[in-house]
Amino acid sequence: MSLVDDVLVWSAELKDWQRDALRRLFIQDALSPADLENLIAMIKEAHGNGPASPERASPLTQDHVAGVGSGATVQLLGLSNLSNINGFPAGRGVDLQPNGLTVLFGENGVGKSGYARLLKNTCRARRRDNVRCNAFGAAGVPAADVSFLVNGHAQQATWTQGEPSNSDLSMISVYDAACAMDYVEEEGTPVFLPYGLGQLNRLVLAQRELHRIITAERDAVALSAGLFDPVRGETEVGALIKELGVVTDVEVMRTLGTLSEEDETRLQQLAQALQDMNPEPKAQALDRQSERLEVGAQHAVSGYALVSDEAFQTLRRLHDENIEAEAAYQDAQKNLQVDDATLPGTGNALWKLLFEAAERFSTIDAYPGHAFPHTEDGAKCVFCQTVLTPDAQQRMRDFSTFVNEHAAANASAAANALRVALAVLNSADFTPLDAPSLTELKAVAPDEHAHLVAVCEAWKLRRTWLVTAVETNDWTLATPAFPDGDRLEIRLHRLIEANESAAKTLRESDDPESRARLQEELKQLRARQAFALLLPQAEQYVRNSIVRQNLDKCLAALSPTGVSTKMTNLARLYVTSALAEAMTAELQLLGYRRDIQPELAGRTSAGTTKVTLKIKGSNLDAHHLLSEGEQRAIALALFLSEIRSLPHHSAVIFDDPSTSLDHRYRRKMAERLASLAVERQVIVLTHDAVFLTELNTAQRKAGVEASYKSVRWDNAPGQVVDGLTWETMNCKMRLEDIAEVAQEIQKTMGTYMNDDSAQAVTRAYGKLRGTIERAVREEFMNNTVQPFSDVVSVESFGAVIGHTQAEWETLIDIYDRSCEAIEAHDTPAERQLPIPPPEQLLRDVEVAVDLIGEAAQRRKVYERARSDRNAARKKPFQAA
Repeated sequence: MSLVDDVLVWSAELKDWQRDALRRLFIQDALSPADLENLIAMIKEAHGNGPASPERASPLTQDHVAGVGSGATVQLLGLSNLSNINGFPAGRGVDLQPNGLTVLFGENGVGKSGYARLLKNTCRARRRDNVRCNAFGAAGVPAADVSFLVNGHAQQATWTQGEPSNSDLSMISVYDAACAMDYVEEEGTPVFLPYGLGQLNRLVLAQRELHRIITAERDAVALSAGLFDPVRGETEVGALIKELGVVTDVEVMRTLGTLSEEDETRLQQLAQALQDMNPEPKAQALDRQSERLEVGAQHAVSGYALVSDEAFQTLRRLHDENIEAEAAYQDAQKNLQVDDATLPGTGNALWKLLFEAAERFSTIDAYPGHAFPHTEDGAKCVFCQTVLTPDAQQRMRDFSTFVNEHAAANASAAANALRVALAVLNSADFTPLDAPSLTELKAVAPDEHAHLVAVCEAWKLRRTWLVTAVETNDWTLATPAFPDGDRLEIRLHRLIEANESAAKTLRESDDPESRARLQEELKQLRARQAFALLLPQAEQYVRNSIVRQNLDKCLAALSPTGVSTKMTNLARLYVTSALAEAMTAELQLLGYRRDIQPELAGRTSAGTTKVTLKIKGSNLDAHHLLSEGEQRAIALALFLSEIRSLPHHSAVIFDDPSTSLDHRYRRKMAERLASLAVERQVIVLTHDAVFLTELNTAQRKAGVEASYKSVRWDNAPGQVVDGLTWETMNCKMRLEDIAEVAQEIQKTMGTYMNDDSAQAVTRAYGKLRGTIERAVREEFMNNTVQPFSDVVSVESFGAVIGHTQAEWETLIDIYDRSCEAIEAHDTPAERQLPIPPPEQLLRDVEVAVDLIGEAAQRRKVYERARSDRNAARKKPFQAA
């Protein structure tokens, strides 16, 4: 199992937020403020009773880790069908050589970084930024097709940003300046952190940062208990304040901090009772006041009964019945007066009184024992006292029937009932208390006095309303309402109960034992009264206590001990002496030759485990003794040490590896990359022309197959063409390019050379002149002197051997013709020479190729001879 495999298995035991943090640290250099904010939300949800985090945790998986995949040897063949990448037109791509060395050279701004980011994402580089879209175009998701070999078998996959990349591609290793930071601390101390261990280190640092942020948040939550000092003591409130915090029952606290009207009244009673030395007279006065209030309460019951809604309904019913009875009576009277012989008014109320009087006279005095009217033969009229005729007898019987009919009786009863009800209502006294009692009530309970006055006024208004409705038979006007609140008798009874309680308290206060109990009760009530003013602050204190407790739980969960322990175990298991020996060997290959001897030494600092580069015999940190370039070289050596330990030979990508290196380290690095390309595919992206020259030289010396490509603009960035730009071509490439130009001029110029063709030939001869100068350096002088370098290769000078006069004269002839053809100098018109035709240019190129080829052949002969001599020198020692 590799180190990262071990980390993946172990990470499954972590909390989801830790696994999410580790995922972020495997795919990016550091946690952004937004990352920290999201992680804090997850931590609060997991440990601090916080709400659900807006962003759900996404745990680390092998899709996020470089170098974790099939374990096969993987070689890249190319990228194609690029879309939504930088400002590249759709369809850009690049072919890659599966073996040896592939170099992508590009100046700043031509799109090389776009290819670098794409390769880092497809191959799951240790540290990678997202591929950028076109900042000035329509938004889209970057994507590309990737062709590659897996153990020699062709494969193809589509990479889309935001989706997992192919697991085989993760076997490819990537080195760049960000990767180098895995081996160099921020303060510059070289430190060996194998891939996976560095991410755990950063997890520890991230947890510390999260701890710092949450600590600051917790410390900002104020818990000022001194505010409650005035209510501390031996009371219920004091006991609550003593334990105020997360254990406090808020409902109990609110009950203690809220005084009801009864509590307020009781507090006043106790305060007054306990300050009187002779309480009995006051208790008796309260008793008398209660008696008067009881009378008022009984009066109030009667008052409400007279003008209640139910009473209104009863009176309206009587009024309606009276009207109906009277109407029935009028109908009966009309039936009595059908005979014209009857006198006007017969049957009316006055007539009815007369008839009823005659009835009493007849039954009492005139004809006792006979029913009225007495109409037997010989009976006389009680009014005229003449004998009744048969007609008169019948008339008297009709009159009796009319008077005794039900309609007349009902009319009389209804009228009487309404009259009695109105009499009771009009005679009602709506003053429940006498004047002295009202004055007393106003003094002791002004609110109750005001309510009583309002109720009495409402009684009177309702009586007036009812009488008016009866008189006018108009019941549509709005009925006056009673004041809000309880009925008057209920409120008066509360006052009576309060008086009884106060009287009882007064009498109890005269007893020492009871007085002590009352004093304790008053103490508790006064504590509650004082606490009521602090209740909002107490509730906030409890909320703040809960917040702090939850944040403390989060802080406890952020302890890095578990991660640090795992790091120590991983370092002990995977950072071996073999790895240290590999580092030393790589340093030697990279040209590290100082007397200072580096070694790896484990250390733990503030919870992070590091395998630090130490200098033998020195107590100083390595960064005090090593330059930045040396530290970069050591970082590369450590990276290559890891590459050595891999069980496969997958491709390695280097993005601008020469950063911060001087010419000596550039050359050694170029040689090391060329030697690495012998055993595996090596892809180098660079904008460093000096380093490119070193790579070209090292590649040729190592005999490694190489492919050079240039990234450039056409109408947009990202075009990749075979070969290098003119400035970076060797002389062979340049001659081939000039020959192609000459052939193109021949095809297009026609019979005679025009100005455009002449200018093209002139420019081509200018390039030929520069090519001859480069050939002299590269081939004839065997790179004994290099541009951009202050080193003269004495060893290389051995191949600089004599040349025949004819060779030099031929080469100089071509060189002179190039000088004459170009416009480097302004010459008089009479000295102007004709521009050679393209045929001459082609012949000059062909001759130059032959001359340079012969020089290169002589150089190779020399190099073989030198190699044979070196081998011969080693044989005696090998035999020994």
